[in-house]
Amino acid sequence: MKGMKPRDRILTALKRGVPDRVPWIENDIEEGLQARIMETTEFTPGQLCDKLGMDGFGYHFPMGGQATAGQAMQAAVGFKESYYYPKKITFDFVPPWIAEMGVIPETGRTFVKRGLLTSNDSLKLFEEYLPDPDHPARYEQVSKWIAQFKGDYAVFARIRLGSASMLESMGIVEFAYNVYDNPGLIKEIHRRFSEWSAKVVEHLNRMDFDYYWVNDDHADTKSTWMSREQYQEFFLPYQKIVAQAIKKPWVFHSDGNLLPILDDLLTLGMNGLHPIQPSAMDIKQIKERYGNRVCILGNIDLDYTLTLGTPDEVDKEVRERIAAAGPGGGYIVTSANSLTDYCKTENVWAMAHAIKKYGKYPLDKGENR
Repeated sequence: MKGMKPRDRILTALKRGVPDRVPWIENDIEEGLQARIMETTEFTPGQLCDKLGMDGFGYHFPMGGQATAGQAMQAAVGFKESYYYPKKITFDFVPPWIAEMGVIPETGRTFVKRGLLTSNDSLKLFEEYLPDPDHPARYEQVSKWIAQFKGDYAVFARIRLGSASMLESMGIVEFAYNVYDNPGLIKEIHRRFSEWSAKVVEHLNRMDFDYYWVNDDHADTKSTWMSREQYQEFFLPYQKIVAQAIKKPWVFHSDGNLLPILDDLLTLGMNGLHPIQPSAMDIKQIKERYGNRVCILGNIDLDYTLTLGTPDEVDKEVRERIAAAGPGGGYIVTSANSLTDYCKTENVWAMAHAIKKYGKYPLDKGENR
């Protein structure tokens, strides 16, 4: 196909089809990097996509405000009001961590110091922390932003299945203990987060989103944080609550090595798998083994190439990834997580130029090599 619109390019790839070129989209671009790319904080999501050559958006934008490195998807007490009435453009619909939070003064980044859901008695914190998923204000505001900024771009909403919320709000060490000491607590926490997300999804299904990006980390570079048997008992039944509510295409995100649970995970029915972290999984093997079931997204290395490498190394890596995962369609270029503030700006531009240079279909033509 020639001259596809960005939205159609993304949706074609998510259906494992062949668009006119390999699409590019990111799970997130941190606001400080956005401002460096645009050389201002006065811009729209579409203007950022147009300048870089990306095909869609679905994260946070400073829009004239101060660009920060803070992770807006994490929050603590006081989250409800900011959730209902966001003060910056956002397409996130994720619950807060029910946790004691810390902030790194030099960067403004937030982190979880200690999960608070560690006992049956702590379940009362759900009422204190969780916003009302049926409150109309956020949906009304985001609907206005979609109508204002969407244009021809693909727009996604970021949500969770409840797994990351449970793990971070309990703590991985506490999770490991409670598998044996109090398994019912794990299941109750996951159920509550999953049911909250499912209610949110019911509203999002009626909005003009093109797809969902579901962020729930399950693993590090060595393996998953749970055995396959634990995944089947403590995660999969509750993730299905959200997956069954989803009525649009969706992408699942988890860093790390998902191979121990990947066959079970794919039964949830997602359309895309992200980010195929290079230090954990081989994208060519994933494409060969699972490319007939799911669109592959990602694999441009964040640990070294985009953050510490050179533009020439970025160019080479983009070319290699497209050669490995692009043939036959069903591949979307992204970083191997998100574009962070500590990515080199020149490397992000090198990525943009390389996608244009090597991503045009058919990929077997000499000029694409």
